[in-house]
Amino acid sequence: MPGVPTLYYIPGSAAMAPTAALEEAGAEYDLALVERDGTIAGPEYLAINPLGRVPAYVDGDLTLWESAAICLYLADRYPDAGLLPPPGTTERWVAVRWLVYLTNTVQAALMDCLYPHRLVGEGSPAIEAVRDGDRKRLDAAFDHIDAALEPGPYLLGESFSVADIYLHMLTRWGRWLPRQAWSLPRLGPHYALLTERPSVARMFEIHGIVPYQDGADPPVRS
Repeated sequence: MPGVPTLYYIPGSAAMAPTAALEEAGAEYDLALVERDGTIAGPEYLAINPLGRVPAYVDGDLTLWESAAICLYLADRYPDAGLLPPPGTTERWVAVRWLVYLTNTVQAALMDCLYPHRLVGEGSPAIEAVRDGDRKRLDAAFDHIDAALEPGPYLLGESFSVADIYLHMLTRWGRWLPRQAWSLPRLGPHYALLTERPSVARMFEIHGIVPYQDGADPPVRS
């Protein structure tokens, strides 16, 4: 009999979305906290994910990494959870489109904005130029998402999907931006709605983190 799947995570990381998706599905799973030495994961974890990033998900003989890929897998692994619309429907492909956009465009820009030294090196005079450029990209991206949430309350209108969980994660990551995404007229209510969802609330508890949408402006990350 196959063992219980394991999600490898670091609190507040890209493992947030798969954790909430697993909780949404009511799935049985184990959590394994990944310890880091500097920016590189230890050798035991590198044997699971040679890229050294989190999350990773092991289900029997299958090992996945990349948060969006894990979310897509969980939607098919637990179809009764309604993480995605049924296969073959237009709504499913719209949800997949959103998930790909969120990971390829928004998440990538957030990572470059928060960690520009990874692109240009520590102490580079280009760091602020990289960060400013990514802030503009993110403002445009979140404006696009905010407009698409009309009439809402979810990315698919009345239907919740795992793409909403993913958007919630990225909205929280953007707390360091000069303009937080939750300050927008539709993204703010979307973030609050997801924060109150039981699966997302359990994810916060599991990760030992907080939503931050309390009206206070967090410091700009250096």
